Amino acid sequence: MSTTAPSPPEGGPAQSRPVGITEVAKHAGVSPGTVSNVLNRPERVAEATRLKVEAAIAELDYVRNSSGSSLRSGRSASVGLLVLDVTNPFFTEVARGVEDEAAASGLSVVLLNSAESRERQRGNARLLAEQRAAGAVVMPVDDDLSDLLWLSRQGTPWVALDRGDVAEAVGCSVTVDNHAGGLAAGRHLVGLGHERATFLTGPFGIEQVRRRHQGLRDAFTEAGLDPDARLRLVERPMLNAEQGERAVDAVLAGGPRQRPAAVFCANDQLALGLMKGLGQRGLRVPDDISVVGYDNVDFADLVHPGLTTVAQPKYELGRAAMRLLASELNDPGHRHEQLRFTPELLVRGSTSARRT
Repeated sequence: MSTTAPSPPEGGPAQSRPVGITEVAKHAGVSPGTVSNVLNRPERVAEATRLKVEAAIAELDYVRNSSGSSLRSGRSASVGLLVLDVTNPFFTEVARGVEDEAAASGLSVVLLNSAESRERQRGNARLLAEQRAAGAVVMPVDDDLSDLLWLSRQGTPWVALDRGDVAEAVGCSVTVDNHAGGLAAGRHLVGLGHERATFLTGPFGIEQVRRRHQGLRDAFTEAGLDPDARLRLVERPMLNAEQGERAVDAVLAGGPRQRPAAVFCANDQLALGLMKGLGQRGLRVPDDISVVGYDNVDFADLVHPGLTTVAQPKYELGRAAMRLLASELNDPGHRHEQLRFTPELLVRGSTSARRT
């Protein structure tokens, strides 16, 4: 004989109610207070009781509600990660480092994209304050730190990532020696016989690209080459592949006699877009133009030719930033630190000796 399951009430399927702490306590034969202690202060509970409560939690598939504790403490168990461009694979590796380190501290990460816009950054900072985020790792869009200082006034600690000029009294920062990276790229090009070059960049107001440019200039200076006469600057509104592709006309301006034999790009996205655009014009890399990038994104060695680039320790940057933030959240004796990593030049097929 078959039976028919009861129909859900008119208006839609029946809604099940999440298991609460009272059900867990009844199932384990303890008080709700004991369950709360197991969840929040397990060291106060005898091992046998704790194991019994943990078994009930597993059997009932109980999921704790963290909103109540967040309201009591005034802060959530999440931190914000504000990146310049969520489509850039550089930030993917950085985010992985932040998330892995946050998980070790019992924190979750909320990813926010500023899209290289000051207005978007300001809105994201306000959102984090409204949501009572525990803290934030921020890649600022420019030199103005007013949004970060505003977060401090709201009681939200932060770490500036990829910014090297944050004063110790203001906050923590993690960055790479961008001048050293530009210097390495410049020395590489000079060593290949390139006595003229173009620096292709996004907004020059970004501190990182200015330091990379200065490193390039210093490499030419130490080789006895006047950077004012030998280097050209091409600036685009954003640091992405589309802008790199669109920059071809500006890079090639002046005709074949003025065409640069080498281009150093402020990041890999620009470099890969430029290489695509050059190919569409029938120009070969590196036979006609050598190209150097910056970041060493995951697929920089998958294109042909492979992209010569300045590698940043992306994952380590993220972990270090989150480690500093966790220290500020948990250590009453925390002191602000400024960490700086050293980049490494990776030579691949997109650069070659200058051809006369």
